[in-house]
Amino acid sequence: MAEKAPSSSSSSTTTSLASSATGQPINVIGIFREAIKTPARNGKLMLQIMLLVVSPCTLLALLHHLFAAPLMEKVEDNYNKPTVHWEDLRALLGIEVPFLVGFWAVSMFGITITIYAAAMTYARRSVCLKDLLSCIQWKKPIITSLYVSFIPVVYAILVIGLIKSINLITKEDAGQAWRGSTAVVAALLYIYLTSVSTLGLVVSVMDDECYGAKALEKAVKLSRGRKLQGFFLMLILELLSIPIYILFYVASTDDDDEVGAVTLFGFGFLATVLFCLVNMLSYVVFAVFYSECKKNSGEGIEMGIGPGYSLVPTKLQEKAEA
Repeated sequence: MAEKAPSSSSSSTTTSLASSATGQPINVIGIFREAIKTPARNGKLMLQIMLLVVSPCTLLALLHHLFAAPLMEKVEDNYNKPTVHWEDLRALLGIEVPFLVGFWAVSMFGITITIYAAAMTYARRSVCLKDLLSCIQWKKPIITSLYVSFIPVVYAILVIGLIKSINLITKEDAGQAWRGSTAVVAALLYIYLTSVSTLGLVVSVMDDECYGAKALEKAVKLSRGRKLQGFFLMLILELLSIPIYILFYVASTDDDDEVGAVTLFGFGFLATVLFCLVNMLSYVVFAVFYSECKKNSGEGIEMGIGPGYSLVPTKLQEKAEA
């Protein structure tokens, strides 16, 4: 145990998150197993977080269905008409923007508390919801999320530009093959970038004074030697999300006359709940992955849990001290 130092009420506690009983790095299946077991170690806290995340999301989805859906149908009906109804478009935009902001705020709140709760629970530390909310530095994940949001935009522009260039310099048959290959490689690389950005969000929540571009750089450094593992973790999570995206597609594109308004809303409600749960699982998985990366690098994990701090050394730190 390292020496204790006095601190203010906002000081942090540094702990190391245990991985496997043997001290060896755990594989992808092991990380998923730990992520599934972690919520059960503090069931009350995780249930509270689940309700705090799912309830506002489903409420926003209901309000969106009531207020925005009719206007969206009206805009779609007028789409093929020669005259554009700018009043309807402005009204739709005026409704959609507050909903987008609301969904983003609820999402960031859920991501942040899920990461912190999962990390502390994985570290075998008991904490209540009130203490959890009081020790989170909210600006760090918010700033990092703004950086992360630029990644898919810039990446999409680059991929579209590359495909356009291929169309210009290749013949039709060859161009089709090149476009297909480019799309596959781009999709795989995007999954890797998503794994890094997700780990960067975890870093911004857990590491002191590390957010924005610095958190993303730290994520790349932490995942050194385990990039393939992060890739497969994100790939599995994306595959789990495919049925949810299908439900969202059905709820947003099917006509009420064919399916029925109640059934259509049911699809949307179910998709929203499943999306929240899979999103929570994603950040629990990457909180465990983060802890494994930190353990292997020999770094402690900082968590604000009260006055003073203690350091439980990792395996690498114990060997260095010996």
